[in-house]
Amino acid sequence: MAKTRAPHPAISAVLEDSDAKSCSDRDFGSVGLQQSTSLSLARALAVGCLSRLDSSLTTVNVWDPAAGTGFAGHLLTAALQSSGVQVRFRGQEINEAAVAVARRRFEAVYDAEIACADTLSHDAFSDFSADLVIVDAPWGMDWRSSASAVEARQSNGEFEFGLPQRSDSTWLFISLALTKLRPAEKGGGRVAALLNPGALSSGGASGAVRERIVNAGLLESVTRLPDGLAPNTQIPLYLLTFSNRAEDVGKEKAMIADLQTMFTTERRRRLIPLEAFHELESGLRTKKSGPRNRFISTRQFTRREARLTRTTISGDQLTWRVTTYNDVAIDGQFLQARYGRDAGVSLDGEARESTDLDPSPIFGDDASELLRDMTANGWPPRRLSSLLVREPEVVTDAPTRCPDRQLFVPVTGADHASTHLSEVNTDGRIVSVQLDDSVHLPFLAAWLNSEQGLSSRHVAINNSSHGLHFKALRSDASSLLRWADELLVPMPDRSIQLALASADESLGSFQAELSTQRANIWSAPDTADDVVSKIAAAFDDSLTAWLDQLPYPIASALWTAESAQTAVDKHRAYFHAWEAIVTFHATVLLSASRSDPGSSSETEAAIRESLHEQRLGIEKASFGTWMVIVEKTSKNMRSALENGDADEVARVRRAFADLGRSGIERLISKDVVKKFNEVNSKRNSWSGHPGYTSEQELTTQIDSLVSDLRELRGLLGSVWSKLLLVRPGSAKHRRDSVVQTAEVAVGTRTPFAAREFAVGEHMYEDELYLVRDGSQSPLRLGHFVQLRAAPSSAQFTTYFYNRTEGTSVRMVSYQYGPESELQDDVESLRADFGDLSLN
Repeated sequence: MAKTRAPHPAISAVLEDSDAKSCSDRDFGSVGLQQSTSLSLARALAVGCLSRLDSSLTTVNVWDPAAGTGFAGHLLTAALQSSGVQVRFRGQEINEAAVAVARRRFEAVYDAEIACADTLSHDAFSDFSADLVIVDAPWGMDWRSSASAVEARQSNGEFEFGLPQRSDSTWLFISLALTKLRPAEKGGGRVAALLNPGALSSGGASGAVRERIVNAGLLESVTRLPDGLAPNTQIPLYLLTFSNRAEDVGKEKAMIADLQTMFTTERRRRLIPLEAFHELESGLRTKKSGPRNRFISTRQFTRREARLTRTTISGDQLTWRVTTYNDVAIDGQFLQARYGRDAGVSLDGEARESTDLDPSPIFGDDASELLRDMTANGWPPRRLSSLLVREPEVVTDAPTRCPDRQLFVPVTGADHASTHLSEVNTDGRIVSVQLDDSVHLPFLAAWLNSEQGLSSRHVAINNSSHGLHFKALRSDASSLLRWADELLVPMPDRSIQLALASADESLGSFQAELSTQRANIWSAPDTADDVVSKIAAAFDDSLTAWLDQLPYPIASALWTAESAQTAVDKHRAYFHAWEAIVTFHATVLLSASRSDPGSSSETEAAIRESLHEQRLGIEKASFGTWMVIVEKTSKNMRSALENGDADEVARVRRAFADLGRSGIERLISKDVVKKFNEVNSKRNSWSGHPGYTSEQELTTQIDSLVSDLRELRGLLGSVWSKLLLVRPGSAKHRRDSVVQTAEVAVGTRTPFAAREFAVGEHMYEDELYLVRDGSQSPLRLGHFVQLRAAPSSAQFTTYFYNRTEGTSVRMVSYQYGPESELQDDVESLRADFGDLSLN
């Protein structure tokens, strides 16, 4: 058969907009959700089957060994028929009620038969060879009741890849599906199957069956799907495709794809958007890498596990388990790279090797970013497990012993670690670790409380915890040692540790002294000016230095305020700068929210309602309008992060161009919202008639606004130095990514410097994006903030949306005078208004 050059015509029918449901209300009542398939999962199976089907075929045989109510099979069959293909469908299902529903569904299909029988025990269509097979079998189903029949069938030559463990029948169904395919010499066939994580990674007999199928060269692809697509469970699912055609399956190659974050939410149900299916189909059909797919050697599915031991200076022997993916060997070189020279860590026996089809570790992990950051500082990274004196323990209210050199680390949230238990404030569990003298404890405690340290703690929890949806660290010694082995910490020279710990302590004491001085001025008001003048010198250039890290629209507005000559001009400019900050922040959050159109629709409905209640609107965008947007979007995203759902967390991170969780938490924090509200209150009180305000009062108000800026800087930290605003330019494609040149619109200076970014998705020219090097999906900003050709005095001007005026929109600039304002056609922002508009 010729290689498919274009999408099969049936793909359009599968992906056309439809109100179809997986089953009718009658089906739910008579059968139950466990026998049903959602529209997204049915589409995934169809795309997996059709992506490389020869469009010249006029007759196609389809087999479904676990047909359920027949929805997935009927969707595929109807799509093929709509493109002029004659379909012979055969299905088998053990549930009588489901079979009755499926038969009704297929009544209009000329050549369709559905048998009521146990597929594992008996093949009701033994003389039927399939071009396409879909497998949506019960996940994790025990097959003990069918064991004698299965073993008898194996003795007669079936189940040639072996029998899996009796606790999970998944690979029995896949073995049958592969056997059912038309022989390769007669054209061959394809299988599309939905699997749960356990079926991808389990060991023992199941792992052996999986390995034989992969080694036989039958695996074509593995795709991670979003959670929550099935009608009856939140179990994460994967789409696997198999083929016995040499042109479909590359020699020892397979495609992996990650659609985990490609979902939208409608009526509290998740759906995969059509563009994700088109992207998946294109990758399978063309065998070309894309934003979320790549081709790898099947050897990269090799997972190794080993037990490691280390004898501590106290004579205790610590033993823990380590796992590697991506065909990484566990040997002396690995131990040295992971734990450092002379760490005393050794292998306890041989490493066990297995085939693990979960693609997530191959796509990368957050630990690599931590390693880069530590290496950039010149600090050797270490695993906490290599520094332990004895096993970690969960601390009780009254510890039985309090040995020296103890560090207390909360394992939930962002609560502070400390060398003193009394200083750890948390409602969650606290792990006590006793460390050797190679590390200065105050240094390590301070680092664990830094943004980088918090990221390391998040990574350790995710990599060592149990649970598919909500990660929970167990309290047993084995789990705690695994956590310690996943916790990356830096180990600079002792002198650097001491210096940084001293600096951190000094800054903490300065903060305490500031609080004391702040309290004392009320008992000695005559000293207030002297106190402020002494302390202010230390902060005189702090905001100026911050400008170099800020996105240009904010930085330029702040520089206008900093350089204003009169108190009246400065007062007005600082309010304008705050309006720029809040408008930009709202635009960022709204743009990120819209990465999930379903969830964003609910959020924007809440925004619109709140705007209406406050007699505000996007048509006349005031400071208060942007505040409502910030409040509602940040609340929604905080809820997604705090919920702990792995896909939601991944989606939020993708929405912010793969920014680390701690950085996102800064952008959406309640404290930032509170600070914006405080400034809005000041604006409403002070901005009415500055001409009637004394210069002293104006100066006082300006100082207050500057103090607010310093507090905002503390709340946002270095987030804007990690998430860069850019104007994209030319791009070149590499095997696994796009390398795009972009002007970095950061700081106050123009023209902007250009640099290259490796990104998963191409960025459009003449748009503004937030991006990090390596971002899978750069964040494209809405047009409420724009960079345009400037007046003659500068190269660029930032324009902010202000209001709608008839058929035009007014765009204002806070860098220059009224002459820099402009009018645009309202249609240019119609899409940006979205569900916020009342019209």
